[in-house]
This record gives sequence, C-alpha cells and structure tokens, in this order.
Amino acid sequence: MDTVVLVDNLMLGPFTKFSIEVPLNSFVIVTGSNNSGKSLLLKVIAGVINTKNVTYNKEIIKNYEDIAYFNDFAFNFNNVSATIRYPLECLGMDDDKIKKIVKDIAKDLDITKLLDSKIKDLNYFERLKVALASLLVSGPKLLVLDDPCLYLSFYEKEEFMRILEQIRSSGITIVMSCSSLEEVGYTINSTLYVLDKGNIVSSGESLKVLNDDSLLNKVGLELPFMVDLSVKLKYYNLMEKINMSPLGLVDSLWK
Repeated sequence: MDTVVLVDNLMLGPFTKFSIEVPLNSFVIVTGSNNSGKSLLLKVIAGVINTKNVTYNKEIIKNYEDIAYFNDFAFNFNNVSATIRYPLECLGMDDDKIKKIVKDIAKDLDITKLLDSKIKDLNYFERLKVALASLLVSGPKLLVLDDPCLYLSFYEKEEFMRILEQIRSSGITIVMSCSSLEEVGYTINSTLYVLDKGNIVSSGESLKVLNDDSLLNKVGLELPFMVDLSVKLKYYNLMEKINMSPLGLVDSLWK
C-alpha cells in the first residue's frame, strides 16, 4: 500500500528516533495521556513544524495545500457560508462552481440549514462541522485533526466519527488524535497508535489495541464502560459490531 507520510528517526520533544508511516486512504488515530507527544506529532505530520524527518509521497501530496490541519477554530468570517466559500475564493474559482461545492459539502456534513447562520450562534459541534467543511472544500488529500472530539457529547462523537469514515471512504487519508478512547469505538477500519512519553507502546487494528485494557491503564488511559464492554463482546464474537448505545447493545445481544 502507498504511504502518504513517513516520519523517520524523529528527534524532537519527547521523541527519540521515532518513526511512523501513514498509509494511503487509512484512518490513523493517535492517543495517549498528556505529554505523550500526540499533538506535537500531528503538527509534524501536517507540516506545521518543518523537519527533515518527514517525507511526503509527492504523487499524493504535491504541496501543503493538499494537507488540511485542524487544532482550533479560526474563522475568517462570522457567516457560515462565507467561511466555507473563502478557501475557494482564494483559489479564484468561478462563483457557480463555488456554490455547487459549498452546497454539496454542506449536504454531506448535514449543515445545509446552517449556511445562512452566524458563527456566534452555533454550538460547538456545529462550529466543528463548519470548520471541517472549510477544510474539505479545497479537496485535500490528507486531513489532520488534533483532538476534535474533546468537547463533543456521546451522540455527537458517534455522528462525527461516522462523518469521518465517509470522508475516508471518499479517498481522503485521515490522521486524528484523541484524549478519550470513547470515539475510537465508533470507527470501522481505523488503526490505533498509543503513545507514552514519545514512544509507541501499542499499535494495530483498533479493536485489538482496545482489548488490551491493562496496557492502556498503565499509560494513564481508561476505557469508558460502554467501550470496554462492547469491545469485549465483539472480541468473543457475541456481537457483530461494536455498539456504543446501551439499548442497542441489549438489542444486539437479544438477537
């Protein structure tokens, strides 16, 4: 499989001879306790911090415009539609084409009804989706998200992870960090890396990594109850897929 980004022998902050690669069309999740280095790693991958230890696949990432990076809200306008349009206007795109792209991305992210709204009137999740839309309109090849789910509710995390899975399936490679392991349970085909003081202590298919709760506890991470229960039931083939809803879990077991 093609590699989009290769970090090799990184010597920065807590990292000592650190290496990681991001395969094409993958959904990579990086987690760890505070000071594990996950936010710093994402800045390196996104090119926010320039270092000779990062190599991009030039057939995929031709320049930094092919990389979209989120770690906080930075809106250029107070209007939702204007915010999403702005990156395309900077590219000098035709207005009719801009309108179509904005309309399509708004539909995909379920924010069509918000296009005429003011940013200040939106809740956190709505702002997050608007920020995501403004990143996606220019067609990036790599999407890097630093802890976007931190302030989302249980149900909002589920919806957001579903949106990200749809984005990945459209051909965009995603690298995301998370402080909580709750959102990981909503993913389908993700690879999870657990960092501790700049080292990878566990990695692989997310379900298998989550099943090793003793290791996660050692590095200061705790599985939320529903994640722990659901992961174990799926691991022992008592469920077909991870179900984070208590009622859905009961229903699946009953069937």
